Amino acid sequence: METKQISETEIYRSPIRSIFEKFSRTKDASLVYGDPIELVGKQVLPVAKVNYYVGGGGGFAETSETESASQGEGGGGHFSVKPVGVFEITPEKVTFKPIINIHFLLTIISVVILGLGFLLKRPRKIK
Repeated sequence: METKQISETEIYRSPIRSIFEKFSRTKDASLVYGDPIELVGKQVLPVAKVNYYVGGGGGFAETSETESASQGEGGGGHFSVKPVGVFEITPEKVTFKPIINIHFLLTIISVVILGLGFLLKRPRKIK
C-alpha cells in the first residue's frame, strides 16, 4: 500500500476557523465588565453574566482518479449577555448593587407562598 505525501498547499483550511479564532481573542473581562460611568462624586461599573457556546466541524476528502475532491463544514453557537448589577465606586467604599433586589424578591415569594397556604388550607372536621 502506497502512502501519499501531502504538501502544505493541499491542507484544507476551513473558513469557520477564522471566526472562532477571532472570537477567542476577544474573550476578556470587557465582556463582563462595561466601561465605568462617571456620576456626581462616584463611578458606576456595569457587570453582566456572559454565556457562550460554540462548535463547528468540517471534513475534506482527497481526490482520486475516479472521484473529485469534496469538502464540508458547519458551525454554530449561542451568545448571551444578561445584566447582573453595578459596582458603585466612591472615595470611601465600593459596593455592589444587584439589578434585582434580593430582599424584595424574597418578600414577594414569601407573601405568595403564605397566600397559597391560606387558600389551600382545608377546614378541619369536628367529630
